[in-house]
Amino acid sequence: MMKTFQPVASRPYAWPYTGAWTLADTALFLVDFQREAVAETKAEATVAALAPLLAAWRAAGGFVIHGRRGFDPHVGLPRVLAARNAARPLDRILPRGSEGWEIVPELAPVDGEPVIEHAGDNAFLGTDLNFLIEQRKIANLVFAGLRTEGAVHATMRAANDVGLESLLLEDGTTTDLAGAKDTILNITRFGSGLFGTTTTIAVLRDAIA
Repeated sequence: MMKTFQPVASRPYAWPYTGAWTLADTALFLVDFQREAVAETKAEATVAALAPLLAAWRAAGGFVIHGRRGFDPHVGLPRVLAARNAARPLDRILPRGSEGWEIVPELAPVDGEPVIEHAGDNAFLGTDLNFLIEQRKIANLVFAGLRTEGAVHATMRAANDVGLESLLLEDGTTTDLAGAKDTILNITRFGSGLFGTTTTIAVLRDAIA
């Protein structure tokens, strides 16, 4: 029988809002921990902090979803995204299969863990993510990823729109845009939890111990 966990201590309310949760109705979503993004955001410490949580989550039987931003080199990018790529030396959308596009080995998917390939910041847009969540009857998402103000926030907003309870790991996300992380954490928690709640890796790891 699947173990039931008590709500996780988080801000601005104990997550999930609905109360007790299980690993059957919850997924850990690791967003865009790709080689180039990790290097640009200097996220090596974030990756190292997440690796033990990922191991514990897997050992407990938890479901893991990975996001990986990129585009099909045979198709190219839509005009707006192509213009963005050309104008920005950092945070580029990379062609699938390129070296920087790969997920770092410390957080790489294992057999049975789906990878959501998305071209823009919102991992729900143009992908099977919502279908996957519905098929598995997932109600709760735990987010960690890069960049905080980019794919992480965009995907959390979309998760909120489809009625999911979202928890963002404060030390499981980072960015290279000054001030952006704190701003997004505050927006996430605004009011009664505009887009979800936030907590630390240690608190979540203790919750599933």
